[in-house]
Amino acid sequence: MRTDILDFYNFYRAPLGVAARNFIAERLIEAWGDGAKLSIAGFGYANPYLELFSGATTRIALAPGAQGVIRWPATGGNAASLVSEGAWPLPDASLDRVLVVHGLEEAPEPHRLMREIWRVLRDDGQVIIIAAHRRGLWSMIDSTPFAAGRPYLKRQLNGLLQGAMFRAKAWNSALFFPPFGARVLLRTAKAWERAGARVWPGFSGILMAQASKEMLAPIGLVRRAGVAIARPAAAAPLPTRINKPAVGRTGLLAGERDGYIPRKPSKG
Repeated sequence: MRTDILDFYNFYRAPLGVAARNFIAERLIEAWGDGAKLSIAGFGYANPYLELFSGATTRIALAPGAQGVIRWPATGGNAASLVSEGAWPLPDASLDRVLVVHGLEEAPEPHRLMREIWRVLRDDGQVIIIAAHRRGLWSMIDSTPFAAGRPYLKRQLNGLLQGAMFRAKAWNSALFFPPFGARVLLRTAKAWERAGARVWPGFSGILMAQASKEMLAPIGLVRRAGVAIARPAAAAPLPTRINKPAVGRTGLLAGERDGYIPRKPSKG
């Protein structure tokens, strides 16, 4: 069961959520600026972050069906919709950027989600994934939505990207201050962030991976004699051995907000 949309909405209206959003927003602006002339979609609960990209030509908020959706933005036409996690109602290669926030950790099939993101991105498209960090306090203390679902280590997130034909271009982190709403902590949150980035960078509350879409997957590897190598993570057939008429003793290898729509009840 996914976190309810109203839990996200209420969190980002509270002082702790506002502080978290501001620190993450700094990293997003560093990566994509105001999104000038880009078509951008957010998946999960990316609404508070999509507002940063005022220069984008298109901004849409996609919410998984089991979560529910709130009308977004507050003014103008609605640009928020419920979607199936593995089948978005978008054409192939129709987006420049995809932002995933609170979308990966509770996904029942993370690889299928990533392949759908790959499908809707243009050839030079990019995705930013913001995921709870397994080593950070925010994934351990059940006081924020970042503690829901499955947190990630950097190597796990990188492996997921590679398996779905993405290449990580940049890594960032945020939320070093404790996930509590006490005023004294929030007043010192900036100092916590500065100190954390320098002193304990491996214990951030979130990981942020910026990755580009790969168009070609490796279809095989050349093995040097006596050297064992790992099987490539590739969306392509694995090398197979073909027996040929014996020539001596050799063989060959051949390669390959507020209009609330409740969440849908989960099946089973």
